[in-house]
Amino acid sequence: MRKIAKFIPAVWALSAVMTLSSCTLTGFSVEGSLSAPKLSQQQGEIHKALIESVGGNITLKYPRNGDNRSAYVIADLDNEEGYEALVFYEYNSLVSGSEGIRINLLDTDDNGRWYSVKELAGAGTDVDRVMITYEGGSSSANILVGYQNIGMTDKALEIYRYKNKAFERVGQDNYTLLDAADVDGDGYKNFITVNTAVDDSGAPSGASASLLRLSSDEIVREYTISMCDNAADYVKSTAGRLEDNSQALFIDGTNSKGELQTEILLYRYGALQNPVAQRQSKLAPMTSRPLGYYSADIDGDGVVEIPHTSVLKGYDAQSDDKLYLTEWLRYKDFYTFETEYSGYYSVSDGYFQGFLSRWGNDVTVKKDPLTDEMVFYKYGGDINADMTELMRIAVASKNESESFLQDGYSVINSKGQLDYLVRLGTDKREALVPTFDEVKNSFYII
Repeated sequence: MRKIAKFIPAVWALSAVMTLSSCTLTGFSVEGSLSAPKLSQQQGEIHKALIESVGGNITLKYPRNGDNRSAYVIADLDNEEGYEALVFYEYNSLVSGSEGIRINLLDTDDNGRWYSVKELAGAGTDVDRVMITYEGGSSSANILVGYQNIGMTDKALEIYRYKNKAFERVGQDNYTLLDAADVDGDGYKNFITVNTAVDDSGAPSGASASLLRLSSDEIVREYTISMCDNAADYVKSTAGRLEDNSQALFIDGTNSKGELQTEILLYRYGALQNPVAQRQSKLAPMTSRPLGYYSADIDGDGVVEIPHTSVLKGYDAQSDDKLYLTEWLRYKDFYTFETEYSGYYSVSDGYFQGFLSRWGNDVTVKKDPLTDEMVFYKYGGDINADMTELMRIAVASKNESESFLQDGYSVINSKGQLDYLVRLGTDKREALVPTFDEVKNSFYII
């Protein structure tokens, strides 16, 4: 049987700028790149103005999280005609006082030419995320930049403002995790932070979440609430809807057992709430699962689901090669979760195949050691015995797909340069063998 060659996509942040047209620039480098990228005409003009101001011996720095992942953030920052640009970089040849991240704001003059307004020193060695909003009653945008320093858990938050041609730092704070969602439904995204504390020995000693307000250039923490007391760290946040269409923030973190668990920050009755922490003994175990199983909107309807795992039929819970059944839970009001989908989730290949309701408890999954394909079997009580094959799923690059199609596979779905393919079982007498439409309608790329 064929061994599937895994397709490795290019780093998306680099490929995004590589596909843009116009001039190739020199005198700077890009984090992790092997050659200088090509920039769009607008980015090229911005970069030229930057180099004229600060010199060419710089490295562009890309935000690691959030929606703005470019070293060039172009937006209307002063609520006037035209756009401004923020550029993040560091100097390659350090002299006293030039260490760390730099943020430079550039604007256009009356002739449409870009020029550097001002360079400011950032508060770290890397950019965590960049967020821009008009919330807070200001006529100009609030520019929020999170910075991270090597070896430190807490990150630094700085808020900038560009008004009357002046670029200034107007506020500072710190956080462990920062994200934004319109949880109070007023049409503006709320900034929410999670902050952890440690005891004298450096061990985690609790965490809290706050909703931030910007008032008269001051950061105001509102509705500070407790997080789960068994949380050790926070690794990912996802903004999305609840089933009542309100917005919430789903926070994936590690607990004291080294598992992932999810807490939900929502706005109810005029205050920030965390139902998982409020009913921790009941709800936290329902969201606990192995590392890598992150919360996601798996079906694209805007509602975020939380994965919960249990060992699939036939596997020893203590075995290193066990596979999991994954249930995707949706939060309901009044401290309850309900299962929306149940099936097999391949974390490494990024897909979820739902189990059909007519399968009941009679199906399990094994990995074919020769092809790396996941094979769905009718379970007869012994996973090591011969079992009836119901279907198998392969993941291949588009260049490889033709050979699979010739071997009886069909494409279920595609993403980028990857095809997801299924081959159905050939036992016509087996009622549990699915149809192609049943597979396609219960298959999700995550």
